[in-house]
Amino acid sequence: MRSRATALVLGAARALSAKNGRASTWPTMQPASEVGYASFNYCAPDVTAVSTRRDIAGSDGELEGAAWAPTTVRIHDGRGRPWSLERNGFRLVEAPIDAIDLYDDAAVLGEYYGMCEALVAEQCPGATVVKAFDHNVRCEEGKASGRRLKGGSNVQAPAGIVHGDYTAASAPRRLAQLSEAPKTNDALNKPPLDGVEVTGRRFAFVNVWRPISEVRSTPLACCDAETLRDDDLLTFKIYYEDRVGENYFARHHQAHKWYYFPRMQRDEALLIQQWDSKTDAAKFALHSAFADPASPPDAPARESIEVRLVVVY
Repeated sequence: MRSRATALVLGAARALSAKNGRASTWPTMQPASEVGYASFNYCAPDVTAVSTRRDIAGSDGELEGAAWAPTTVRIHDGRGRPWSLERNGFRLVEAPIDAIDLYDDAAVLGEYYGMCEALVAEQCPGATVVKAFDHNVRCEEGKASGRRLKGGSNVQAPAGIVHGDYTAASAPRRLAQLSEAPKTNDALNKPPLDGVEVTGRRFAFVNVWRPISEVRSTPLACCDAETLRDDDLLTFKIYYEDRVGENYFARHHQAHKWYYFPRMQRDEALLIQQWDSKTDAAKFALHSAFADPASPPDAPARESIEVRLVVVY
């Protein structure tokens, strides 16, 4: 059986090609040669901007402007540490859920969104509005087979590029869009912030990342926000049919410290700060899947769901 760690491919890419010296497809995830280390796909130092187009099913096309610099770093066990969303940008919590089919879009929208809203409200003191508005299910084998959520979008592959989900420009823009009529790729048929006054108020975006089954391969890791510098970041533009989104990609810096939570269970959730407008809080945590050299070759593909929420204080 082939090693899962060496076979993971992101997005719809089938091969690596070059256009003007830049990669036009997504990088593979390769395992580090030693347990306790991880290889992360950072952008090369001279990359200044990257872009792609995202289709209506949620899949990304080719990249423009990318060049990769896979970098091996020490990966730390994050369990047993006092993590804080405002300080570090992520936190692991116990979060049991009922037997919900997380591959069923109606169940996710009708039941699981509410559970995520209650969980984030509990973890964000002072929040007055917490609304879930988007989700992805990820599984390498599901992506490769073209699996779709029942009544929903395509299953996506684990995201094995160091990234953050919003930028200083796209976060306030997305906040405003959540009060407007839904866009083509939006999960909800009505604006989640309809009637909510957000002008001048602190807001945040938080992801609830949960395994659908025990994580035995391709875990998710987070970079401590206290070790991130603004100079490490570059913009990744995503062109949808009717809007433009932006993420951050990153260049490596030796100060970055990475943590993961081995063998996460379905009843655990990782909360990840994707943006916080508060000036003295962690803006976001860079994160990425990685090929864990400790995973056995026959480990099952990782299955996970992430729900994105907007928080207004």
